[in-house]
Amino acid sequence: MGGHDASFYKASEGRPHAERLREQEERLRAVLSQAFDTSAAVRHALATTGLSPRTITLADLPRLPLVRKDRLPSLQAQALPFGGWLGVGVAELRRIFVSPGPIYEPEGTEPDYWGFAPALHAAGFRRGDMVLNAFSHHLTPAGAMFEGALAALGCVAVPTGVGNLEIQVKTALDLRARGFIGTPSFLSALLAKIEELRAASPFGLAFVSGEPLDEALRTDLEQRFRLRISQGYAIGDLGLIAYECPQRLGLHLDDRVIVELVDPKTGGAPGRGEQGEVVVTFLHPVYPLLRLATGDLSHLAASDCPCGRTAPRLERIEGRIGEAVKVRGIFLYPHDIERALARYPEIRRYQAVITREGLLDELIIRVASDAADREVLAERIAQSVYEATRLRAAVEIVPPGVVWPEEKKIVDRRPAS
Repeated sequence: MGGHDASFYKASEGRPHAERLREQEERLRAVLSQAFDTSAAVRHALATTGLSPRTITLADLPRLPLVRKDRLPSLQAQALPFGGWLGVGVAELRRIFVSPGPIYEPEGTEPDYWGFAPALHAAGFRRGDMVLNAFSHHLTPAGAMFEGALAALGCVAVPTGVGNLEIQVKTALDLRARGFIGTPSFLSALLAKIEELRAASPFGLAFVSGEPLDEALRTDLEQRFRLRISQGYAIGDLGLIAYECPQRLGLHLDDRVIVELVDPKTGGAPGRGEQGEVVVTFLHPVYPLLRLATGDLSHLAASDCPCGRTAPRLERIEGRIGEAVKVRGIFLYPHDIERALARYPEIRRYQAVITREGLLDELIIRVASDAADREVLAERIAQSVYEATRLRAAVEIVPPGVVWPEEKKIVDRRPAS
């Protein structure tokens, strides 16, 4: 199929990089020309610079304004449901997902719309493999992202979703599932439960995303359970951005997106080898987002990859800027907490604290209140937070006079990966 690796999912994975850039530029023009009449946001972005969709170049992209992911909820609220970025008629969509914020995310009708098939193929998934898909299939797009890719590869999907550890273990053992897809922490919990039962793990492959993958954890799980764990980088707005090949020398950028690294302080390009914010342009007429600033930090690998894939590589996701943090694979924003607690006038102050217990993220909502029945209030707050964020949280209620060490609305105390 081209290149140095006969297992490429697409021959384009091994094409010369200059050819890739030329085709991406052609695709950019075609997508923007198609979306120009439908998408008010595309028209506005181009109008601010005087650029034409028929003549725009890759070099022109830095002239366009950034669309900050943290601001998507407010931008969409001003022009529901997609902030003016939808490039096709609603009848051409398969589904609309709702991520915390809320952020509305459209899905087109083509097979593998979210683009994960090359990533799963590089991870070793093949036709006939039975695969547990332990990402959520409710509201958010994560579960559907992988369902489409598994179907494209001819795998047999078992849509288990999140939670229900005992049922998932029994299902994996009964079906002798070869593959697992989910977060690293849930994979670890699943394997620990199988080990506790003194059963042999059926998994030979796992693909993880949604959380940082600790290399020590990967090595430990692979050696103890004799499986291969691969990872990818994606966001709910557009799906796959980059994925790991068997060499594990970074994350290969997928052709369906144009990725820039931007200095968060200056807005320009960072110096060679320096860290920058990942900014993504989606080359798809359904949702032609231009220069979406993800808030994620990374830098580009300097050398070629021995696997023969020629796309640039992100070394890894090295942190975030902005107020949002990712907890158990879900972005948590300060306004999510504020929205959940706005119905309780008895609350004087609040703070969300994220810690890590073993391999699992823990969310604690601290609340200052002089309410008489703290237990009832805590239960109501926990339910409101879950409804707003889909995250389970412990609630601590303290007297109004208690002072916390940090005054930020969200405090992340997890150790660096």
